[in-house]
Amino acid sequence: MHILSVKIQMNFKLLALLLFLSTGLYAQQKMLAITIDDLPFVRIGMFSDKELIQKTDKLLAAIEKQNAPATGFVNLSKVYKSGEMDSVRYNLLRQWLDKGFDLGNHTFSHPDYNYVSYSYFINDIEKNEPILHSLLAKYHKSMPYFRHPYLHRGNSKAKADSLAEYLLNRNYIEAPVTIDNAEWIFAAAYDSVLKTHDKNSINLVGEAYISYMEAKLKYYEGQSDKLFGRNIRQILLIHANSLNSDYMGELLQMFVKNGYSFVNLETVLKDELYKTEDHFYKNGGISWLDRWAITQGKSKDFFQGEPICPESILKLAKVDSE
Repeated sequence: MHILSVKIQMNFKLLALLLFLSTGLYAQQKMLAITIDDLPFVRIGMFSDKELIQKTDKLLAAIEKQNAPATGFVNLSKVYKSGEMDSVRYNLLRQWLDKGFDLGNHTFSHPDYNYVSYSYFINDIEKNEPILHSLLAKYHKSMPYFRHPYLHRGNSKAKADSLAEYLLNRNYIEAPVTIDNAEWIFAAAYDSVLKTHDKNSINLVGEAYISYMEAKLKYYEGQSDKLFGRNIRQILLIHANSLNSDYMGELLQMFVKNGYSFVNLETVLKDELYKTEDHFYKNGGISWLDRWAITQGKSKDFFQGEPICPESILKLAKVDSE
């Protein structure tokens, strides 16, 4: 009887340990939402209609292969050519919806809220709506998310509060970013080497991009841990461009290798840490992790170690500094 009692106690302890471990693993599960800005495509005039269709299809196929949700943020001005709506460019957005992905509002023409009036910016948001709402309705979808161009929420409290109140009243959900990066510089470098048809240079830029993005991921994981004692559910910002068309598969594999599963924005924003106060009212477009750290009064030492864009990439992109 004593032996049986001991066995029962041991079994209960083992069960309790397994429950603890499974709960801990669940709590530490790494989640990532993929958000892609500047749809239908960056530097859209650089490519033929056929190239735009192929590049968009390749980009979306790589995301679909991972069964990953994604939200693309649209600047509808890119759909127009010589003042007229271009059917090919419009249909690039349909490619996203045909694959089951979501679209969000990124303003019509990508103005910088820090340097235009409130009324101008609001008009540009609303100018983006009618055609997108009509298109989304055909797929029984809505457009709940808004992404700030340049990640600028407003460079004064009054300006930031005014926009936040407008978006709330308009039933928009602001789409934050935690993994901010200089992907746009790599993309400019990539487009420049594509023109040369030099496969070695093209591969070097692509490989440098993946290495840089992994370093950025680890940096922001560390920042989250320092701020909150755990890794937040992350939101990645990248753009619809040739670089990601060619390297999206490798990029997503990098996240998988680092233990991430891909989820939608709604799931990520359920993380209570996204309720953290943001009192950053300067001109920079930075990660929300940086905004929260600045709001909490963190010193410069807190931000040390952030990966920077290599000089070779800056030179190819014709950018002086990150």
